[in-house]
Amino acid sequence: MENNIFINQGFTKAIEEYLVNKDNLEASKNSSFLTFVIQALVFIYGELDIINPYRTNNPGGLEINIIKYGFSKESFLEFKEQLLNYSQNANKNSFLTIQKKLIDMFIAKKNHILISDEELEVFKSYLYFKEETDLNKKSLYDKLTPNSDEIMNYLNSRLFEQKHHFTITEYKDISLSKEAYQIAGFNPIEVMNMSEKEIENVNNKVFHFFRIKDTDINKRKHLESAIDYYKKYGNNLTSGNGYVDSLLLAGFIATGVMVLTIVAIKLAS
Repeated sequence: MENNIFINQGFTKAIEEYLVNKDNLEASKNSSFLTFVIQALVFIYGELDIINPYRTNNPGGLEINIIKYGFSKESFLEFKEQLLNYSQNANKNSFLTIQKKLIDMFIAKKNHILISDEELEVFKSYLYFKEETDLNKKSLYDKLTPNSDEIMNYLNSRLFEQKHHFTITEYKDISLSKEAYQIAGFNPIEVMNMSEKEIENVNNKVFHFFRIKDTDINKRKHLESAIDYYKKYGNNLTSGNGYVDSLLLAGFIATGVMVLTIVAIKLAS
């Protein structure tokens, strides 16, 4: 489709990059974000549903294919617009919104068709997470969304909703991870359906549970470390009210070193 625009310049550019890279293993390893977007669409719907409308210049056919599992026309319109925005100016909002729409498409399909854990892992390989091992993906992730785990949190939220047949009216960016709420004794689904003010109140209680100060400007980052520590050690080194900070652990270590030093002195004398 040389010199023709399919849907918009963003969609055209993305599909053209996909077609160039799909049979080139070395090139596919260094795929751009736009290429990963088309790879995700092809994985969800099949190549015929995505590429054939492009080859036959049939935008209406593509829309029909995209919404066949229940993904709304309004969401598809926003997806197209954000793809165009990203192609013109790679920005955080488009980067996040496009991935969330892909997740919504995947969940819509999952509501109709049995999808294995292996297929879920393949789909996740097209998204961008904080713990990226691919250097090219990690570079873009750190550039646009440093220290954010919004896509992983959104995916987990949608999967949890789909598995338990809940309807979450709106994903709220102020929410914490599902694990944080569960460990602190809150139901993630109930929290997600609260007002923003109520969620902020619950968040403060979660931070308090993990002994993270309100004034800590890196609260979310320290929360992730606290969750990892809690999962590893549980309440073994806590006051009974949650995660005890590193000072307490350091105190135990210092005490142990002191005891060993005293014993060594006695043995030497």
